[in-house]
Amino acid sequence: MNMENNAVDIDKIIELCEKAIKDNPENATAHHDLGVALFQKQDVDGALEHLSKAAELAPKSVLTHYLLGIARAEKIQLDEAISSWKRVLELDKPNKHKLNGMAHYFIGKVYGLKGMWDAAHMELRRAKKLLPGHPLIMNASAEVHLAKGELEEAKAEWLAVATATPEDPRAAFNVCAIAIDTGDYQLAIDYGHKVLSMGQDGGGVRFNLGVAYLRLADYDAAIRELEKAVEFEPQDLNNRLTLGEAYIEKGLIDAGVKQWEQAASLHPEAAQPFYNIGLAYARNGLLDRASEYWDKALKREPNYLPVFIAQGTYYAQAERWADSLAAWQQALRIEPQAELVRINAMAMQLRLGEYSAALELAGDLAEQPDIKFISALSYLQLGDSGRAWSSLADLHKEHPDVFSRHARLLQEAVDRSLLETGLSQQGDVARMLLELHENELPADAVKDAYNPLNRPENKGWWNSLLKTLRK
Repeated sequence: MNMENNAVDIDKIIELCEKAIKDNPENATAHHDLGVALFQKQDVDGALEHLSKAAELAPKSVLTHYLLGIARAEKIQLDEAISSWKRVLELDKPNKHKLNGMAHYFIGKVYGLKGMWDAAHMELRRAKKLLPGHPLIMNASAEVHLAKGELEEAKAEWLAVATATPEDPRAAFNVCAIAIDTGDYQLAIDYGHKVLSMGQDGGGVRFNLGVAYLRLADYDAAIRELEKAVEFEPQDLNNRLTLGEAYIEKGLIDAGVKQWEQAASLHPEAAQPFYNIGLAYARNGLLDRASEYWDKALKREPNYLPVFIAQGTYYAQAERWADSLAAWQQALRIEPQAELVRINAMAMQLRLGEYSAALELAGDLAEQPDIKFISALSYLQLGDSGRAWSSLADLHKEHPDVFSRHARLLQEAVDRSLLETGLSQQGDVARMLLELHENELPADAVKDAYNPLNRPENKGWWNSLLKTLRK
């Protein structure tokens, strides 16, 4: 009933304003009020027309310029909107109308839309000083931090919003989502349940809860939440991909593969479902089966980088050195500056006795510690002991961890007799290399040497491989 009365009132206001303008076309107040009424009726074009006229007729009206900026922003006239809000700041320096804080907020929002992050931050800081604790301003600040990759800062802003507005499910949802990105999974779970307790349920919050439980290795809870996410949004690719991952981590291979097959059917252009199936089979030692699905992924997307990295990783584990090198070379063609790819390609070349090719591949990354180490071993195998031991001595001093990281490569690709020749020149370095060459490696060390997927920081089927590309 109230809404109906309100609609009648707006129509009456529009009628009166139009009559006043007809009687006096220079009536600035009538143009202003008509613009506001039309805005309420969602007639943005009409609002813009009359607010522009009001600003022309009453150039010192702070409220008119403020609302004109909003109308211009609605029409994506961003530079013009900024001009209107800057006019507000010029006219209302004492902040008599209390619009300066919101003017700074809107300017900051628009700068953010334009990708001008530093300018956006500056305006939002000014807005905060004038309107401390305002949820809209803190939300905008969080969004800018997020766009800049400043995740902890974004989380702090959204936590402040959620604290200030404890009954706002959107504020709780934002904390839940950013906590996933910062790896604070228990916080994500706590705020996800807050969203549910407010009566707000849906695929988004269930997905976030599922991811959080999955990262905490609570696979039963993850499956429960992700199944609900799929119920809410059965067509969503990420829901099915992540549910498949949860099944696989629980050991339910068939259930995981079924989800990914369904994802592949629902999204015929997506390579990732087939990539995931291949990865699951590879992790369980079924490399030929994995290759079948990786081929399917490449038919959909011939340059799908994760497939080539996975092939390089698992072919190396199976000691199929030539196949591994071929895969790393394909990955290198796609990402020529990716350090991980180049390191592994060089390692395969060293294993295959292609020492000169390995050295050529070092190129502009020759001083990267892993690449420098493999290059040194290549020089050693080629008989250039002076250059080899000089590099190894530098690494021993500055990056000693690189030796143990490539212990398996050292054992299987370097002649022990060549290491012994360094005892007279670089005793400590040579002894360390000989000790690594002779010692039996733990099973996990052998596995992790060529499998970045098993490291905790890389868990997650979509980003696991790409996150390892250190550029």
